[in-house]
Amino acid sequence: MQTRTIGVLATTLSLGAMMCLEAPLGASTSSSGAASESTPAAPASDDKLRGGLVEILAQAGPDDLIPVIIVMRVQADREEVARSRELPKSERRDYIRGLLKPLAERSQRELLDLLQLAQSDGRVGEHVHSLWLVNAVGAQVTAELAQSIAAREEVAYVEYDQPLGPEVFPVQFPDQLPAGPGAGGGGQGGDGNIECGVNLMGAPQVWNDLGITGEGVVVGVIDTGCCITHPDLVNQIWTNPGEIPGNNIDDDGNGFIDDIHGWSFDNNGSNNNISDSFGHGTHVSGTVGGDGTNGTTTGMAPDCRIMTIKFWNSFSGQLSVWNGMQYGVDNGADVLTASLGWPHSQNPDRPMWRQLSENAMAAGLVVVYAAGNEGSCCGVDSVRTPGDVPDMITAGATDCNDVIAGFSSRGPVTWQNIPPYNDWPFPPGKLKPTVSAPGVDTISTSNNCSGYFALSGTSMATPHVSGAVALILEANPDLDHWEVKQILKDTAIDLGVGGPDNSYGAGRVDVYEAVLAALDTGSNVADLVDVTFLRGTLVSGGVDDLVESDDAVVVGRSQFGFSAQDPNLLDMVVGADTNVSAPVTIDLTVEARLNNPNGNVRLRLRNWSTNLFQTVHQYVLGTTEVVEAASGISATNRVRASDGRIDLSFRVGMLATFSVQGFRSFADQVEMVVEE
Repeated sequence: MQTRTIGVLATTLSLGAMMCLEAPLGASTSSSGAASESTPAAPASDDKLRGGLVEILAQAGPDDLIPVIIVMRVQADREEVARSRELPKSERRDYIRGLLKPLAERSQRELLDLLQLAQSDGRVGEHVHSLWLVNAVGAQVTAELAQSIAAREEVAYVEYDQPLGPEVFPVQFPDQLPAGPGAGGGGQGGDGNIECGVNLMGAPQVWNDLGITGEGVVVGVIDTGCCITHPDLVNQIWTNPGEIPGNNIDDDGNGFIDDIHGWSFDNNGSNNNISDSFGHGTHVSGTVGGDGTNGTTTGMAPDCRIMTIKFWNSFSGQLSVWNGMQYGVDNGADVLTASLGWPHSQNPDRPMWRQLSENAMAAGLVVVYAAGNEGSCCGVDSVRTPGDVPDMITAGATDCNDVIAGFSSRGPVTWQNIPPYNDWPFPPGKLKPTVSAPGVDTISTSNNCSGYFALSGTSMATPHVSGAVALILEANPDLDHWEVKQILKDTAIDLGVGGPDNSYGAGRVDVYEAVLAALDTGSNVADLVDVTFLRGTLVSGGVDDLVESDDAVVVGRSQFGFSAQDPNLLDMVVGADTNVSAPVTIDLTVEARLNNPNGNVRLRLRNWSTNLFQTVHQYVLGTTEVVEAASGISATNRVRASDGRIDLSFRVGMLATFSVQGFRSFADQVEMVVEE
């Protein structure tokens, strides 16, 4: 049978090389309605055909093969996934794999049987790929089979996996610089032969003063591949410890044969196609870990290990990146960095991107994505997916003078109309980016495998951040995604308007201060134990939502009062426990916003000798997220001697608000650090 492929399917694996199936596929069709030549399934309703698939199917010939993603109805319970955070970080990867892999195997078995059977008559392409990090299957199928698959009960929907070209990368391409030792002095230069962004962010101080270079940290770079023989990168390339090179055997049983330095999910998938014909991936890898052997030090973490995860050669769909993220989770990456993103105009599958990202974070990885190069083009749609995922460490771009790049995508983002999440309503939405880093005229390694060249974009800012994360994780390997994110935000250089904003995020990363914070073991964060209200009522959320996650918040509604001096008041009390035996000072951090332009906030601590609250800090809160910190507060009588209890009152007054509905306060983080 002669077939032609509609679009370009860049991410496929043979049925013999699947990652998540624990048993070989059988040849029988299911008894629950698998499509066959004699008994086709009922046509699917259009709401189960997504991503423009209705139009694609209408235009396709009977033998055309169309790249699709089949999303299964059963997905992992988010609360079960979130329970990984109750475990030590070292146990989280196995927990998530143990939770998600069996689920995918059970729910996909009959569908995979059907796809294998349909390969025999040309209705399915040569390669099928099963995902478990989200429960989905990718394949090339005929229009008739796509309809039949969508009609199956266990399938939530089928979407067209539209291949994208260079527009997936938020980058601007200037002329290439000459190759060879010492090349790369163009752009904004640096300190001697150190790239300016690396120098500005304080990485040389971390190497020289603290002796931290990223050693032992594996960074999975999801990009266009890498020139692994570049002198600046050859010593940083990750080598799979469980694989014997060249024996054509899957020695470590991970589903990939001879994946010595990573894997290419471009085209049909291979171990020998991770080289970079485009240049973007080698440049990004050099910003993560280029050590300067050939003349210019371009990397933030020159002793980290770079796992090459190639997803793109000329066109690729969403599935290829999802495969790459899954590979990193399954094969020991500590960090995933991706200088790419789907503009909202391309209709990315935002719920699946969010679920995939959250699952990777829950497995113990730190995940970093680019904000995009759309500037403030589209209001709340300017930040690309998955940079728009609330928990994501999303990188905006500055130049080496700490000026925001005009192309750097601005927030906020909202998920108010994206089920099943329907959160972060606009206004004000979720502040993005998280932090910023240099990404204008960035000098880094070239895919000519010897020299350097300059690129600009949030593509270049992102590996600066990811390299900083590698340094943080060498300093403290026990830190998880949320803790690393908080350190980056807390130590960033505030730029632009005062406080976090939708241009710079929390500010430009200061990796020296971030590593010092990661090394600091003299402080003790009190455990939050409960939330109560002296005035006002709880609308949604609980104490767990006050641990920095950016995924959920505590929402409280004020109580309408009867005093002209205090007509509308909310007073939320957060209780915490500390085991510090001789407390001296307390540092407070609160992240919050309102649905009203402004309110007067008083942070108050209970004095246990009088049982009364005493004001320790005041500030103004509005509809923009505010991170407010107060440090060095005396702990005398504010930590109960009998059990280490601390009570913090978050009291908001709105003197000009007389609505009987009151106002709402949104609290995303409360942190109490007790110092001895």
